[in-house]
Order: sequence, then C-alpha cells, then structure tokens
Amino acid sequence: MAARHVYTFIAPLRERDIEEACRILSSDGVLALPTETSWSFVCDADSPKALERIRKLKPGHPRDRPFSLMCSSISAAAEVVNIDNHVYPYLKKTMPGPYTVILERNRSLPRLIHDNRKEVGIRIPAAELIRGLMVHYGRVLAAATVPGILVPLNSHEQIHLPRFGYEVMEAFGHGLDLILDLGEEVPGVETTIIDCTESVPIVVRAGAGDPAPFIGAWQK
Repeated sequence: MAARHVYTFIAPLRERDIEEACRILSSDGVLALPTETSWSFVCDADSPKALERIRKLKPGHPRDRPFSLMCSSISAAAEVVNIDNHVYPYLKKTMPGPYTVILERNRSLPRLIHDNRKEVGIRIPAAELIRGLMVHYGRVLAAATVPGILVPLNSHEQIHLPRFGYEVMEAFGHGLDLILDLGEEVPGVETTIIDCTESVPIVVRAGAGDPAPFIGAWQK
C-alpha cells in the first residue's frame, strides 16, 4: 500500500497530522518530511524493523554506518551525545541549522535506543515541522536524507535530491507510511557534516552549512 500524502501546515502545527505521524512512528512506521535543506526519511531510532525499511529505500547507505539522530534542541541532543564546554558554544551558535555534527555518544544512549556505537551524528534541524514532530513524539528519531532521483533535463536525465513532496511520493511512496508535505520547494542540498570527536573539527562533507563557525573558531 502506498503512503498517505498529506499536505499540512505549521502556523500552527496541524495537531491531527502530528498525532497520526506519532502513531505511525510508534508502530515501526517510516515517514518522509521536509527539512530546511532536503527531504528526510525518519523513524523511531529504537525500531529495527523501521530502520531496515529505510535501508531498503536507501540501499546505497553503508550497512556499517548508522543513521544520524534527529534532536529537537541542544538539551535533547545532550541526552544522546557528550557536549562539553569546548563544543557547546559552537553548537549554540549554529544550531538549529543545516549541520550534522559527530560527537561521542552519551552513556544513556544504549538505554534510550539500544545502540552502543562510540560516535553519533546528530542533527538539530531548523524546520518547524520536524522539530514540532520531535517535541510531540518525545523519543529519539533516526533520519536519512531521501536519495537522489532521475529527472529530465533538456535532452538527458540528471540525478538530484527531491525538492517537492510529489517527487518523494512518486519515487518512494511504495515504501513509506506517510508523507507530510508543506507544499513548498526545498533546496535539495545535504547537510554539512562536521566531526567534532578529535581535538580539531574535520569537515566530513561540505553541504548547506558554512563550516567556518566550527573550523575558523578552532583555528584561532
């Protein structure tokens, strides 16, 4: 059965849509919704069944690389990763924003999602829709960027990340339970990934976020 494609809004959040999304997440479901950079698949991070469903939708994702974790705030992120006094000022300056930051896991992470990885990529998105969903759901979400799709361009085809909900529905609706759509175009750009587990931050992937607040600050 194909996903339900629901057009919702954020001013204020449509409560019935958020409640439906929470019910789906709590039942091993998988959603797609827009962030400020791209579309994302999300599921309960403690649902092996849902995580496997996302892997089938994104077979190019290395099986030994865990998905990033979505957090609604820095305080929520502190429940899953260690945020020391050295890192906190830079998170405060850049979050919420278009970054995925790799940090050492907090000791509480296995209790929250039965995950013993040493390092965790966290994302605190600025998009109100997904942040509102996280606040209502109250549990850790795993997330993966919706992969690129083939689109016609003049006389040939090109792969780009989906920018509209109908593109996500056409390409991936068969493997999803719900698509929450604001009816707006997103940039279709991945986040910038910064590894902050070493003494000096490392740009793992350049993307939507300017790495200067991390790299420049550490170089001073």
